Amino acid sequence: MDDVTKSLNVTLSHTLADGHCFLHAVALQLDETQNTVQAYEFLMKAIETESRTNKNQYTNFNDEDSGRLDLLVHKYLHDKIFGHAAGDLIPQITSNALQKSIHIYSEKDGGIWKTIVQPKITLQINKSPFLVYLKDYHYSALINEKNATISKSSSSR
Repeated sequence: MDDVTKSLNVTLSHTLADGHCFLHAVALQLDETQNTVQAYEFLMKAIETESRTNKNQYTNFNDEDSGRLDLLVHKYLHDKIFGHAAGDLIPQITSNALQKSIHIYSEKDGGIWKTIVQPKITLQINKSPFLVYLKDYHYSALINEKNATISKSSSSR
């Protein structure tokens, strides 16, 4: 992973292992000048709003799937239950909610894999993507070197 962090000019910033590590990894990158608790709360509201407002994008267009989506998102946001279905949907819902790509780097089979999650609609072009690192079901943030000092001081609040 050291080669990737050097080539991207980023620092690996570990996140709290509380079931919301993905949210913490994104929240660290939302706004380096704001409190990460505020960013985390904003992110939770954005995911909940996106999943309700655009429910048909995440279900098979029937009431049963719609109810399961509500339950899945609720369990993830409020009970911190992150199963395989949430692992697939939450990054996409987050990308759509924030209208920004998420690049997920992970180590597999001795190499580094990159998964790009694109928002369905992007209103602003040229936004830098959120960069996260996934290892053993845990997400960490990949913070731009020039913002690393600011982010570290924000995360301690």
